[in-house]
Amino acid sequence: MRIARTTRLLPVLVLLPATVAAQEPGDAAIEIADPARAENLFRAHCGRCHGVQGLGGEGPELARLVLPRVADQGQLERVIRSGISGTGMPGASTSVLDDDAVSLVAAYVRWMGAQTTADGAEVTGDASRGHDLFWEAGDCASCHIVDGRGTAVGPELTRIGLRRGADYLREALSAPAAKLPVARSGARSGFFEYLPVRIVTHGGDIYNGMRMNEDAFTIQLMTVSGAFVSLRKGEIAEMERRTGHSFMPVAENLGEDDVEDLVAYLTTLGRGS
Repeated sequence: MRIARTTRLLPVLVLLPATVAAQEPGDAAIEIADPARAENLFRAHCGRCHGVQGLGGEGPELARLVLPRVADQGQLERVIRSGISGTGMPGASTSVLDDDAVSLVAAYVRWMGAQTTADGAEVTGDASRGHDLFWEAGDCASCHIVDGRGTAVGPELTRIGLRRGADYLREALSAPAAKLPVARSGARSGFFEYLPVRIVTHGGDIYNGMRMNEDAFTIQLMTVSGAFVSLRKGEIAEMERRTGHSFMPVAENLGEDDVEDLVAYLTTLGRGS
């Protein structure tokens, strides 16, 4: 049984007037000198990952009152310019966004946050029930770690609410292989953050799991049973790097409400809620 997607009415993002002034809690009015250009820049350079309305997707939601990594305009501009190491957030070179463009994008992100609520309008599930589903059913925690609990067969989810939006998480539950994390920012080409492998040794042992580390002589993996295995490459008869494969089962046995509750819980992780 496939999980039905819930249709939602999202707020329409309109072009702003010539000068925008929106009040942010504890901060001065946010002004955008060229709102039309700011919106176009955001949509062109940020919308693919964060959604054209800033509601999240492959990247986290930005249309929120508080951004965990930044406290003011200057910090946000530095993140846009330099990126965030260890995540999929790249820095923008001056040939792509000059200083004026970076300032416009940062102001536009802050303006979006001042127009919405911290909860995010696209999340409709019950986060408390989602917490219980995640931990009490056992299937999620048997493969994922949150705050040091669980098993690291799949990606760690401690801060997933800062990295991924609700739509991304919803699709990851219904079609896991379609939403796998790819190369870390700054990592060598071809090195995937999440890479399942199947290994057969010369002695006939078979291991299925996620690669944790690899060098020219050895490979370490976490098996699907939760065991950590380190092998010398001289022991290996066959090794299949299963790019595009996921060990996570499709949530076909979950109802639509279950999926929405899990998404609601996951979006809280890393946000201090």
